[in-house]
Amino acid sequence: MERPTEPGLLKLFRYFAIIGALYFFARWVYETSIADNQMIISQTVFFILVHAFLLVYLLIPWLEHQLKHYYLPIILVVYTVAMVVGSTLYLYVPNRTIIDFITNSYSLVPILIVPLVFIAWQYDRKHVLTYTIFTNVSDIAIAVVIAQGISLENLPILSMPIIRGFAFVMVGFVVNQLSDSSRRQKHRLLLANVQLSQYSNTLEHLAISRERNRLARELHDTTAHTLSGISVNLEALKTIAPDDNPEMQEMISTTLETARRGLSETRRALKDLRAQPLEDLGLELALRQLIDSVAERAGFKTNVNVDSPLPYLAPNVEQVFYRIAQETLENVSRHANAYMVLAELHEEDGKLTMLIRDDGRGFNMNDVKDEGHFGLKGMHERALTIGAELTIESQPGRGTSVRLSWERF
Repeated sequence: MERPTEPGLLKLFRYFAIIGALYFFARWVYETSIADNQMIISQTVFFILVHAFLLVYLLIPWLEHQLKHYYLPIILVVYTVAMVVGSTLYLYVPNRTIIDFITNSYSLVPILIVPLVFIAWQYDRKHVLTYTIFTNVSDIAIAVVIAQGISLENLPILSMPIIRGFAFVMVGFVVNQLSDSSRRQKHRLLLANVQLSQYSNTLEHLAISRERNRLARELHDTTAHTLSGISVNLEALKTIAPDDNPEMQEMISTTLETARRGLSETRRALKDLRAQPLEDLGLELALRQLIDSVAERAGFKTNVNVDSPLPYLAPNVEQVFYRIAQETLENVSRHANAYMVLAELHEEDGKLTMLIRDDGRGFNMNDVKDEGHFGLKGMHERALTIGAELTIESQPGRGTSVRLSWERF
């Protein structure tokens, strides 16, 4: 019974409660005008109160919020029991006959069949059978009591609730079959939309990869060559510079070191642009390789805990997780001065969570918000492209924690 309530079902149930109350009110008006049997009238009043209670229950959103997936089953059970109890009131009608009871019982069919349709649409066949058996077996028991036993004379009449039960089962099974077919079609349509989205993301990823390679070639032919030429010229200048001018020597050495560092960073950036670790290694190994590479360069220790194997992920999802991990580790390398970095990637109940935490110097989150940190802003924008949630927590002197959570559709 934990299946989500079908859209529009509660709204239809409210309409049914109103119509049911009006139906029995009309019966009450009719019975009070022609009948002198107070018990029959009392039975009708009881049914009016049942439907009034049903309507009030269905109009209280707080109950739905509190009871969650038990909200609909509870009222279905209560309503079914109440209708059966209402039928037993016929036992107290004086001068009752089996024919009158069967007639009265069949007058409830339009009311009882609507909850049957709701149950068949929302739940499986065993719930349809339970409802059918409960509502019809009780009528058989009441009929046997009124007839004072079973005989060949009253057997055809006693079989009427059985025929009604058979009709209930057939209606319930047909509705249940239609409901299951509708759910399967929705599921297939959803899968088709997901596959189409993944295909679109793959094409987009391919276009981005080509553009990254083009940028890498252009940067290599311009910036990297320029910095390399500057370094060579500075080496030559350092050689011919007079030894008796230490200030010039120091300035040349500093500039040369800056140029070399810039060239090294440029080459590393070009390597990152060209690299396709996700395509070659997959997210798990690519993350491990990335963490080891940055840790070796920055000199911090690592504690890596990644699920193996990871479930299948769309390329755009893998790309977002990898790039956010890359940006986070680069921030740790440049700014954190950390000794230990913890990296985790786990999936639980369809929710993939990545956590990267360091014990570095940390920073004030309010300062970052005021100044506008483009790196962190870019990470948030990346997360939003796949509907993921990115949480960054940091305090001066207490390190930084970056958590990325994405729930599988």
